[in-house]
Amino acid sequence: MCGKNLCSGSSTLGYYWSFNIEPSMKLPATTSKLLALQEATNAELRLRLAGIFQRYRKLAFMGRNDNLFIEHWTPEVAAAGYDFDGFEVKGAKIVLHGVENACGFVYRINITLPLEIIDDANAMEAYFQRQIDDNKTEAELTAATSQPADPAAL
Repeated sequence: MCGKNLCSGSSTLGYYWSFNIEPSMKLPATTSKLLALQEATNAELRLRLAGIFQRYRKLAFMGRNDNLFIEHWTPEVAAAGYDFDGFEVKGAKIVLHGVENACGFVYRINITLPLEIIDDANAMEAYFQRQIDDNKTEAELTAATSQPADPAAL
């Protein structure tokens, strides 16, 4: 599919087509300059997405309710050793990957968010805060229903 100044080897642009890419955008004429542009763009994307990952990585551990985890960790502490490792776009969502190397093992976590909010810091904050609130509510309900009956009350 080729437009006036923008060509794609694929006829399906999927989610990206909804972004209004300016028709006057000119791509570099040489392949080497196009590769340099891609490298610079990828570096900037990784920097921005790493910031989002660092801020919200604890969400990968929200909702854990196994006793061993709860006794030794909080989501913040568990996520602290994870560094941003990359991203992928899956439909209308973006998945941010994190990795931690510890004691010869490689541990991986992911957090996912809708692409439609990627440019809106307030919307991202609200989205992740809803996830935190939902996990807290679920954990409280699980704790309340799994409590053994008080023998003194019998």
